[in-house]
Amino acid sequence: MRSRQRADPALPWSEMDEPNGSESTGMGPTPSGPSFVPWAPDPGETPPPRPPLPSRTARSMATRTSRLPTIISVAVILVVAVVVAAASVVAHIADTQVRAPVSPRQPVPQITAQGDRIEFTTSEGSGQLILLRHSWVSSGQAPPTSGSYLRVEIELTCTSGSVDYDPYNFQVFDQTGRLFETAIEGAGDAMLETGTLYAGERVRGTIAFDMPHSEATLLMSDDSNQTVTALKVPD
Repeated sequence: MRSRQRADPALPWSEMDEPNGSESTGMGPTPSGPSFVPWAPDPGETPPPRPPLPSRTARSMATRTSRLPTIISVAVILVVAVVVAAASVVAHIADTQVRAPVSPRQPVPQITAQGDRIEFTTSEGSGQLILLRHSWVSSGQAPPTSGSYLRVEIELTCTSGSVDYDPYNFQVFDQTGRLFETAIEGAGDAMLETGTLYAGERVRGTIAFDMPHSEATLLMSDDSNQTVTALKVPD
């Protein structure tokens, strides 16, 4: 019975498996050599040239070109915002501005106790303004905004030349100096018409004013808004 030789533990496994004096065949665990490098060119072959990198100037120009549309867009947005803000400010000022009260174009003539009539002279003729009656009413074609209408029935006469008449040629001042324009809504059916008087003619009609109840002064003007005369209306 042959005895079994014990393997020498100091020898590597590759030497134990192969007989002594034999050379290792095959590639081994790690192949070496230029033929096994996948990116290595064949002997004698010139490697392809690498594409040139863009220069710094080209890159900066491309960057500036790409930023130009953004800069233009931001500038347009800023201009639009400024225009809108300016328009809003102008509209706000126009909405909040308080209109000054209407003032007469000419100073009101000094009125003395002349009764219910007064003579006047214009550039076209002369005549007389007569106050027939007056009343305070609280209704009309439209409700008065001040709470009452002052209705004044007048008579106009022409003594020479010609005298133009129109309900809008009359205004009223109250005791505080506030001016009130003609309110046709409160004149009723007998409102003064528009026309021209000649020597010897006369006309009657009613004029109304939307104003608080108080003593008033009736002001008469011509077609050029020049003051002709004035007459007190008692309270």
